[in-house]
Amino acid sequence: MVTEADEVLVRVRERADRAFERADLTPGMTFDQVVHAVERALKIRLRVVREADTSGWGTLTGFLTFFADRREGSIHVRAADAAIYSQFAASHELGHLLDDAHCSGALHERSSVSPHDNPQLSTPEYEAELVAEHVAHRIARLLYTSPRVAESSW
Repeated sequence: MVTEADEVLVRVRERADRAFERADLTPGMTFDQVVHAVERALKIRLRVVREADTSGWGTLTGFLTFFADRREGSIHVRAADAAIYSQFAASHELGHLLDDAHCSGALHERSSVSPHDNPQLSTPEYEAELVAEHVAHRIARLLYTSPRVAESSW
């Protein structure tokens, strides 16, 4: 029997696959090259901003601002975080941009929790967060693994 959770996971994986393929990302890219690939794929201008004052952010690790009329956006991450962690947070936001269903635009702290644990988070918002998280993990694998690393883990 297929459950609602199974259906959600299928939708999330399909959306994440489309999102990742949209940018034509390839192994060996640097993080800057990934950002530029997303810019090319979406025909937008992006910048990643390392924010020094994040005292009011709570558990938020990054957020996206996007101005469709100007075809530009910015991804804001905490400057105090390690570079690899900031890149992962930024990759999550890239996932929102690449997702063909798009994100709701609302900021959610720790928004990867399920709507059952956070009733303020709707199922579509939860799915958008999962898609972005799947894309971020795929970008991380692209950036930080190589065939040699993968082979040594077999």
